[in-house]
Amino acid sequence: MDVSDLFEMRTHGDTLFHLQVYDVVLTRGPYQQTVNLHWHAETEFVLVTEGTVRFRVGQQTFDAAAGQAVLVNGEELHSMIAPDGAPSVCKAIVFDLDFLSSCGYDRIQHQFIQPLIDKQQRFPSRIEGKSPWEQQIISHLHEIVHLCIERRSGYEVFIKACLYRVIGELITHDMLFGNGGTRYLDDERSTRLKKVLTYIDDHLGERLRLEDLAAQAHMSEGHFCRFFKEMTQQKPMQYINERRVNTAARLLKDPHRSITSIGLELGFHDVSYFIKVFRAYKHCTPLAYRRRLLQNTSELKRIRKEM
Repeated sequence: MDVSDLFEMRTHGDTLFHLQVYDVVLTRGPYQQTVNLHWHAETEFVLVTEGTVRFRVGQQTFDAAAGQAVLVNGEELHSMIAPDGAPSVCKAIVFDLDFLSSCGYDRIQHQFIQPLIDKQQRFPSRIEGKSPWEQQIISHLHEIVHLCIERRSGYEVFIKACLYRVIGELITHDMLFGNGGTRYLDDERSTRLKKVLTYIDDHLGERLRLEDLAAQAHMSEGHFCRFFKEMTQQKPMQYINERRVNTAARLLKDPHRSITSIGLELGFHDVSYFIKVFRAYKHCTPLAYRRRLLQNTSELKRIRKEM
């Protein structure tokens, strides 16, 4: 799942079955994917399958190990990275909560599903598997992934049943949270940050001044720098450079685009500085990165022909 936009507008699944499972490889290397801070309307349940993944969900930053799960509410800012050079792989189950709505407005819809859809209740961020009920939830998520891989007749019914069982476990153990005053403040801060991140993306190829970013958040420059670091764990320029490098990495897939033109398009007016910043984040030059991409593409085509 290569996240290109801060607000993700892709369709997950289809209109009749609004659920999709994605493989997310964060391990450093040619198949590494980038999941920067972003948000989408759908709910996302993430199951860590190998190594450790560092998550940013709302204002929380934490590591989740293989066998643990992370639950992301709709429109909640989140990101995933590999905390070091070790393996870091997960499965992301993305679905629309309306997918669980009843055809008729019954007690289940009124008491349990509608409050989640209306954001009156929210999922907890972490399922660590320490208690039996947490282990049950993780087991249901594994089952969803397995069902999506096999796709036997009627698999959709079993997936929906698994999601109901996950919510049932959370309800039984009083793990759905209401919208209190603290949550309102968190949402207000997230809204400000979303506005800043969207502004950065819209002006990624231009000179981005600290005073302009602070103005988007209606803060002084000093207050904004502290706010941004607290919310993203990065300084503004660190975030901007990382965003530019990740965008450049996608553009390098086109062999007809020159490295110089890509750097200029993304606001690097000195190609040597572009190469220096790119190397700092990707551990190789843009040219080496492109060669590796093209080599991997050729190998994949050869494997497919042999199959």
